[in-house]
Amino acid sequence: MEALLSAVASDLVGRLVSFLISKFQEPGPADSDVVRLQHALLRARVVVEEAEARQVTNRAMLQQLSQLRGELCRGAYVLDAFTGQAMSLRRGSHATARRGTGRLPVVIDTLEAALSDMEEVVVLLGACPRVARQPYSVYLYMERCMFGRQMEKEQIVSFLLQPAHDLEVLPVIGPHGVGKRTLVEHACLDERLRDHFAKIHYLNTDDLLLPSHEHHQRFINTAERTLFVIDLAGGDADEEEQWRRFRSSVRRGAHGESRIIIISRTEAHSGLGTVPPLRLRALRREELWYFFKAMAFGGANPEERPDLVRIAMALFKITPDLTQFNVVSKLGMALRADLNARFWRRVLKITIGVTQLQLGAAPGGPRRPEDNTGYYYPRMLVMKGTSWAPCLFYQRRKSTGMARSELPKVTMLAVVQGVVRSEEKRFDVLVWQSRIPPYASFVATCDMERAAQVAEAGKKQIVNKRRRDQLVCGSGEDKVGK
Repeated sequence: MEALLSAVASDLVGRLVSFLISKFQEPGPADSDVVRLQHALLRARVVVEEAEARQVTNRAMLQQLSQLRGELCRGAYVLDAFTGQAMSLRRGSHATARRGTGRLPVVIDTLEAALSDMEEVVVLLGACPRVARQPYSVYLYMERCMFGRQMEKEQIVSFLLQPAHDLEVLPVIGPHGVGKRTLVEHACLDERLRDHFAKIHYLNTDDLLLPSHEHHQRFINTAERTLFVIDLAGGDADEEEQWRRFRSSVRRGAHGESRIIIISRTEAHSGLGTVPPLRLRALRREELWYFFKAMAFGGANPEERPDLVRIAMALFKITPDLTQFNVVSKLGMALRADLNARFWRRVLKITIGVTQLQLGAAPGGPRRPEDNTGYYYPRMLVMKGTSWAPCLFYQRRKSTGMARSELPKVTMLAVVQGVVRSEEKRFDVLVWQSRIPPYASFVATCDMERAAQVAEAGKKQIVNKRRRDQLVCGSGEDKVGK
């Protein structure tokens, strides 16, 4: 009898263990959703990258591709966030991971719906001519080409190529740092426009303020189609009046099919056009994350380094002013210099302490509000591996067309990492240099002395706060004693 009971008990235990093993080996709902999302993202990447390698001119196709690209970036962002939360789950943060599982089904459904609508587009893509380029990998493609503006570029090209009997004007309006000049430059580099226009002139507000008859006649040729790209600063009261004089001069003397593109951040300039303005919005955070990850990992596969993806996601979330391409590119390329978790954590630690300050504009200084924004680094390496000191970077300005020899030799990244040390208390640093037309460079002023003053003022505020707290506590104790 005892032998029979022992055999039955061992059989039940064996079945229970087998059941538990099979249950834990079966993928749960979240695991199956992750697999579905990975497959959908792969299909979307194939369609988007194939479309970007072709010259698509159909407006409806471009709109569908833009929507698919947005869903692709959104899905990639949610998947990476969920992966990071899953790592937190393994480390004990169950509540954080549970919050992320609810978004997966919604993102999967919208991405698969967008893919199902792309069947006709995929067929039509075969008839579109290929663009003459051979990207080596995703990060090189994004680093050397414009990201996320294919539809807007084709809108500009379509406007410039359509027949007209009068001087047409297209305003390109958008906030600071969204890539207005880059978009127009890439449109002007299109072979179709190079064949259509004999000359392309790039002008700014200062060119309009020069004497009209002596200056404007240099650009006018009745026998040639000419494209004028005018960058309006938007800060001069006489700017619009000078613009009207310039347009009147060009309209009287230029070829009938000449065109003008206005680039401006001022919404009031949208009324200077003869056609509805092209408004550029800042890319969504999901789109910027897709771009940032490609810049940071380079040719490496992010799926093989989930620890780095988690650090990059944390860094991406806390970095200020991520609406601008130059900030995302600068940070991504800095990480790509060393694919080491220790290095990435150090960059994260330094970035956590960065404080954005509003500094007063000096007389005769920059006119734009964003140029008066300073970034205070409380813990910057003065010399690699020795000591820490505060640093302040401010007056970040954009330089287009400046020769490489004229740019500062010291980069902002080298200063922050402590790779270089300058004996000067104030000097210019190269923040970032674009690798795509118009090859803009961003320069800032590094001020160690002013940073020390900010640090001292911060210490005084902390001391004063402690004293106030002590006084409040002391008065409270007195009242209790009484």
